Amino acid sequence: MNAIPALVQDVLDRLGIPDADVTSARTMPTEVYTSEEFYEFEKEAIFAKEWLCLGHISQVPNPGDFYAITIGDEPLIVVRDRDEQIRVMSAICQHRAYPVIDSKEQGNTKQFRCPYHYWAYDLTGQLKAAPEMKETCPIAELRKETALPNLKVEIWHGMIFANMDLDAEPLAPQLTKLHGEMEIFDVANLEITGEQEFTGLPWNWKGMHENALEPYHTSFVHMGYHDIAPASMAEFVEFEDTDNVIMHPTNYRYMDAGFNPTGKAILPILPGLDEEHRSRIMFASVLPTVFFALSPEQVFYFLIIPESANSMTLKVAWLFPAETKKAAGFDWAFEMQNAVNQVINDQDMVTNERMQNGQRSRYAKRGRYSWQETTLPQVNRWLALRYQAHAKSQSYGA
Repeated sequence: MNAIPALVQDVLDRLGIPDADVTSARTMPTEVYTSEEFYEFEKEAIFAKEWLCLGHISQVPNPGDFYAITIGDEPLIVVRDRDEQIRVMSAICQHRAYPVIDSKEQGNTKQFRCPYHYWAYDLTGQLKAAPEMKETCPIAELRKETALPNLKVEIWHGMIFANMDLDAEPLAPQLTKLHGEMEIFDVANLEITGEQEFTGLPWNWKGMHENALEPYHTSFVHMGYHDIAPASMAEFVEFEDTDNVIMHPTNYRYMDAGFNPTGKAILPILPGLDEEHRSRIMFASVLPTVFFALSPEQVFYFLIIPESANSMTLKVAWLFPAETKKAAGFDWAFEMQNAVNQVINDQDMVTNERMQNGQRSRYAKRGRYSWQETTLPQVNRWLALRYQAHAKSQSYGA
């Protein structure tokens, strides 16, 4: 067991385990956003132990379909095997640690072959070929000890989650508060479209969740663009320590509103929604990697992936029924809607970068929250519980 580095321990001592009550909470120490040493601790405390959302099942509809995704320092493969099972495996060849696929690769394959020495693995990760190795040991012997490591996988309402901790508790019981929303929106049977990726974004991954989850800034940063769902009409959900979701709805000024120049949804309303769900947008983060927005005509999500303490990758995707995607005028309406989405995203990107820069100031303090930021003390508590548990276990390798 190794001691926690002094800087990390100092941050944890100041943070403690904060209460989720917005009336007494304060922002976290700035080092949790800016310190690379703290990020190294966080990779083990959070990303090596928590359920990581990696995408939607519609990205791998057929046997052999796969795509690459990297979380922190871990290149991963998401693949549907020949038995229709979705697997998440390490992309690291067990010979000399060369990635068997490129970091942005996707497609359909029968096997994964390392470009370096042509070691090949099947869709379950089992070793199939290792050229010029029989002089060292029989291939049968090598196969017994060599396979691409498989992560623990859980498919929840069509979303693909994986965990590096093979002893992790099941995910679904931790997400009961979001279950009803995902069910009524039939997320499992929607299809992905409009994927976008932004790499090298110069801010911390937690800042991205915070900005997405709190409605306070929308009255100011998004003035005129977010008026159909004003911060004054936001509601909040009580957080319990057993929860693995931070969520809140914001009510619309009227039913079937939409974030586009008309102010009304211009894409077909999702089937099966009641008046309540047609009159609001639900925002939810399943930390650490995914944020959802569920609205009457669509579901969209962010995959929020750290690169370092001070940079991250953002993957954006929308989910629609197959019939909606095939409907006449879909491409036009989607493009029209995204013109406004892009403005809002650009405003948030400027905001997130400036916030990250501000966190480096010697004058940054641990401030108080508005009631419209009720979700943020909940995020802080979720994180602190895991930071302190990991520190107590002293499993961090210094």
